[in-house]
Amino acid sequence: MRVKDTGTRPAPASVRELVSRLVRGHGPAIKVERRVIPYWQERGWMHADNRYTGSYRTIHGSFYGYADEPHRGYFRFFVYQPPQAMQRHSHWTCFQNRGDGWYEVHMSRQPRDVSSGIMSIERILHEALEGV
Repeated sequence: MRVKDTGTRPAPASVRELVSRLVRGHGPAIKVERRVIPYWQERGWMHADNRYTGSYRTIHGSFYGYADEPHRGYFRFFVYQPPQAMQRHSHWTCFQNRGDGWYEVHMSRQPRDVSSGIMSIERILHEALEGV
């Protein structure tokens, strides 16, 4: 059998439309909105006045904490009795002892919102505990 190369050219509009319907389905595309629940709420944190309270959670354990917002857009994060494994982590210097088991977590870059700060601390705790 002989095959002759006739070059390339776009398919006719009718063929493109037919293939498009087969791939896409018959109805119009429907935009589905993502739920707009902040991470801090998803994780069960509570908010009253300028304070958020809850637990930083990892697959290895949970650690009670809170975040203060002394002025709009500026957050201070605290963890109660972080795990001993944290002391061997490179970010241990960011945990400043404030007494009575409380540690303030200093962040070199201020989180955009409280949810971002909670996620960052959970990631650090997870990393520290993963090495155990």
